[in-house]
Amino acid sequence: MTAENGYIIREAGDHDASALASLISQMGYPASPEEMSGRVRTLSSLPQYRTFVAEIDGDVVGLVGAYMGYSLETSGIYGRVTALVVDEKWRGQRIGKLLIDKMETWLAQQGALMIVLTSSSHRKGSHEFYRRNGYRDTGIRFTKSLRHS
Repeated sequence: MTAENGYIIREAGDHDASALASLISQMGYPASPEEMSGRVRTLSSLPQYRTFVAEIDGDVVGLVGAYMGYSLETSGIYGRVTALVVDEKWRGQRIGKLLIDKMETWLAQQGALMIVLTSSSHRKGSHEFYRRNGYRDTGIRFTKSLRHS
């Protein structure tokens, strides 16, 4: 756990499920606290995953999640950021920077050689945030659902 500028950056726990569900929902991925509780429990049990939260005055105001993996296109470990979100009421206060810095540090300590992430094409503000923090545009993301409703 680290504290900076009044914020505490710490690992997420099951007790954060309601706040995490709210944050993920703000990204456009609706989740109930119960669903998020199950996700947090599952991810917390896997050593290659980490989720960190930013907390101020007992309130969770942001999260970042990532995992480590191996790929065919590079040698060594890479990190993949799966989510980074700051509550819309708290944006613009460097919380996202604190969270991404914490995740970058953790991934580097695990031996990751690079970090990859995707960001939906409509998130122009997020794209600028990543560029300001040293990330480069290197491709286009394609997705396909394997669930048929």
